Amino acid sequence: MWQSKDATQLPALLAEEATFSSPVADYHGRARAAHLLATIATVLDSVHQTRQWTDGQQGVFAFTARFADQELEGVLREELSETGSLTHVTLFLRPYRALRAAIAEMARRLEDSPPPQEA
Repeated sequence: MWQSKDATQLPALLAEEATFSSPVADYHGRARAAHLLATIATVLDSVHQTRQWTDGQQGVFAFTARFADQELEGVLREELSETGSLTHVTLFLRPYRALRAAIAEMARRLEDSPPPQEA
């Protein structure tokens, strides 16, 4: 989704009780998680998956991305329900300098388009 920047199918992939754990906070519920993940897709550029590890209902995906003129390395960890819906997505990003700049941009975008309130 981050490579294509098309988040239209994202809500259907998330369980109703999904949680997204960002480098800043945890967001609970399908609508909030989808909103944050879709907003991140507008901030990160040139996302390229470099490795993948899967084991049953868990997957870990390493990737590189760009924000402004800075390169980021990231890991996305996904946990799936028995029906295949995403129940927990955790994002790790580095280095801190680039992450800090990306967090500031996310904050600006979330001011313009805040996530839905928790149910």
